[in-house]
Amino acid sequence: MGDVKKEKIEIMYFYSDIYENKRNLLPIVRRLRRKRSDIRIRLINVEDPENEHIAENYGVKSVPLVIFLTPMGEVASRKSVPLSEESIIEEIAEQVIRGDLPKPEVDELKRKILESFKSVSRRNELTQLIAEQIESDVLEADSEREIYDAINLYVSIINHTISDLEDYRRILQKYVVRQKDFII
Repeated sequence: MGDVKKEKIEIMYFYSDIYENKRNLLPIVRRLRRKRSDIRIRLINVEDPENEHIAENYGVKSVPLVIFLTPMGEVASRKSVPLSEESIIEEIAEQVIRGDLPKPEVDELKRKILESFKSVSRRNELTQLIAEQIESDVLEADSEREIYDAINLYVSIINHTISDLEDYRRILQKYVVRQKDFII
C-alpha cells in the first residue's frame, strides 16, 4: 500500500488591522500548524481592498471570524472567535477532518431560516442590528440543537424588547404634542 496523503482543511481567519495585526497573529498560526499538520491557515485582513471580494463572498459582516473549509472547499463551520482561542479552533478542525462537519441537514435548515428572513423588513438600525446578530448566530450553529437554542433565545429577547418598548411608547405618548400636520 502506498502512502495515504492526508488532505488539509483550510481555515480562513478574517480580521481587521484596527483590532489585530498580522505580526501578532503569525506566532499563533505557527503554533497551530505545528500541532496540526492537517490544517492550512489563511489570514485575511478585511481592511485590505484586495480582500473585499473574498470577505463579501463569504458573508463576513464582523470580525474576528473563522471559516473552516473542507478539503473540497465547502464551508464546514464558521465561528466568531479570535484565532487565539486555539482549543476551539483545534476542536472544530478535528470535527471537519473526521467528517462530522458540515452537516447537510443542518445547512439546509439554516438555508430555510435565512431565506425566510428575506421577507422581513428592516426599517431601522435597531432592527438591522438584531437581524444581523440572529443571522450570524444561525450561520455559526453546527447542530440543530444550536439552531433551536438560538431561535428560543431570540424569541425571548424579542418578546421582552417588544414589551419594554411598548412601555416606553405609552410613556412617550403622554407627552406628545399633537399637531394638525403631524402624521403618526
